[in-house]
Amino acid sequence: MSRAEFKAQEEIKKQLDAIIDSSYDGLWVCDRYGKVVRINRASEKINGVNAKQVVGRKMEDLVREGLLDRSVTVEVLRARAAITIIQKLRNGKQILVTGSPVLDDHGEISLVVVNERDITELNRLRNELEESRALARRYRSKLSQAQGKKNLLSQMVIRSESMHRVLDMAMKVAHVDSTVLIMGESGVGKGAFAKVIHMASRRKDGAFIRIDCGSIPESLIESELFGYEEGAFTGARAKGKPGHFEIAEGGTLFLDEIGNLPLNVQAKLLRFMEENEVVRIGGTTTKKINTRVIAATNRNLEEMSTKGEFRQDLLFRLNVVPLKIPPLRGRMDDIPPLICFFLKQFNKKCSMNKAILPRAVDCLCRYSFPGNIREVANLVEQLVVLTPGDHIDLEDLPSHVLMGESKKDVYLTRDGRNLPEAVASLEREIIVNALKTYGSQRKAAGPLGINQSTLARKAKRYGIRTDSIVHYDD
Repeated sequence: MSRAEFKAQEEIKKQLDAIIDSSYDGLWVCDRYGKVVRINRASEKINGVNAKQVVGRKMEDLVREGLLDRSVTVEVLRARAAITIIQKLRNGKQILVTGSPVLDDHGEISLVVVNERDITELNRLRNELEESRALARRYRSKLSQAQGKKNLLSQMVIRSESMHRVLDMAMKVAHVDSTVLIMGESGVGKGAFAKVIHMASRRKDGAFIRIDCGSIPESLIESELFGYEEGAFTGARAKGKPGHFEIAEGGTLFLDEIGNLPLNVQAKLLRFMEENEVVRIGGTTTKKINTRVIAATNRNLEEMSTKGEFRQDLLFRLNVVPLKIPPLRGRMDDIPPLICFFLKQFNKKCSMNKAILPRAVDCLCRYSFPGNIREVANLVEQLVVLTPGDHIDLEDLPSHVLMGESKKDVYLTRDGRNLPEAVASLEREIIVNALKTYGSQRKAAGPLGINQSTLARKAKRYGIRTDSIVHYDD
């Protein structure tokens, strides 16, 4: 080799070394035995080693000593193909490693060239991005829920704390497909809450079918719910008929007064609750149905189940999320806004402009309303239609309202509450006033004659927020 050729080769080697060492990615070169021939500066920095520590040593030994958790070079030599892996170094870094075999003229591996890239920072940024996206999704979900609640509230009349708690629970359960059992006296608004749950759910674009289980004859209830096939019974339609479970596909089926379902229909309903399948009357094949069930009752289903009037296993299936709506006499704060709501509604319906005087509203607030919201609506419509003048006064109210009691509730106090309810209301008022006066549970407990833990427990029971005190109008 001439001096000029040697010098040219030296120049090429210098240039190659400069290129290898200037690479941001790490480079390892190993021979056919897995022995390290060289590494570049980026590899030294990534792995936290010096070239002198690894050059001339086998990769298997470096793995055995714990410098690396695995070696792509060893895997390339075994597989005789390019391989990419992710390695975790002892300094905590994660690197993406690709090993490529270099073949000689005989097709044998002469070298293994390994390229490695530090992806620790990339993973951190990716995780941060995922967290940001998840946070954004949560914010969007909360904003959507808040807006949905605001829209639904505009269609309902709720002021009392107890009803706000019921609404919050309804909004939570709306976002899942769990079965809901709504309990409460007749007229408290069970149907309205079922509709709220449907409208706030992912099924809002589907059908909302309401079935009053007590109004359909026992002989027809099964065919109405589950449908029937052609010729199932005398008078059946020629082509059969789908039941309400099928009609409500993708939506919600609201079974009102479910305590009136006959036992044989309860058994068939239980099958649907367990398998989401229905069989039409006269049919032999099952059909999968994607329908959510919301049930409601004004009866004590547990007591009925002990008497054998309601299946206990069905009760367990229905009572996944119990939603109990208090009677109107237990939430007197809702009466004035309900009166205003129905007054506006019936004024518009009857093309009138009646107004109700405050003392008449006060008298109505002392009435127990055994028929709950339905009775309020009927009474306001009656007043709008029958009151001769433009102002509804005390003398326009029915006699049973003026007496402060109804025939159905002769044992109730004048404000519509029984003794335990009246005592609880007074205790709640005293606690609220004490917290308003003293500013904290610790300071209010002494004057009330109880310890702080007892006060905290009572505040929680009555739904009194201790971080902010509600100031009621005097």
